[in-house]
Amino acid sequence: MKMNSSLSLPRTLLERILPGATLEPDSILEAAEREGLTYKFLTIADWEETGARYGKTDLFDLIFAGKLFPPGEVIVITDESFISGELLCCPVQELRQRVDLSSQFMFDGDVVFMWPQISGLTVFHHEGGFAHVGW
Repeated sequence: MKMNSSLSLPRTLLERILPGATLEPDSILEAAEREGLTYKFLTIADWEETGARYGKTDLFDLIFAGKLFPPGEVIVITDESFISGELLCCPVQELRQRVDLSSQFMFDGDVVFMWPQISGLTVFHHEGGFAHVGW
């Protein structure tokens, strides 16, 4: 698994895409609104009661249902990234498998997926919702 021990790349990329945003879903969505970017925040029904029943790939499939991945690589920042300083960077065609094989659950907190080729973002909010910004 290709990991990077620095969060400077995603911060720089995010600043270019959404000036003033931090690597948190609320901040990203607020910055998207300031920039006039449209997105739809989808809430997972009954998240409080059912969140624990979802597996990693169940949530992955729900978040990306009907989406065609942009080409290139994806950068994934999780809550754990802020503790360990590591993030996942992989070819998009390997993303689902990498999420499945990851030792961490990933979706037990906030997750930001960065799509550098299209300057797009996908955010998963720890309260059980997600949005795709810019794609």
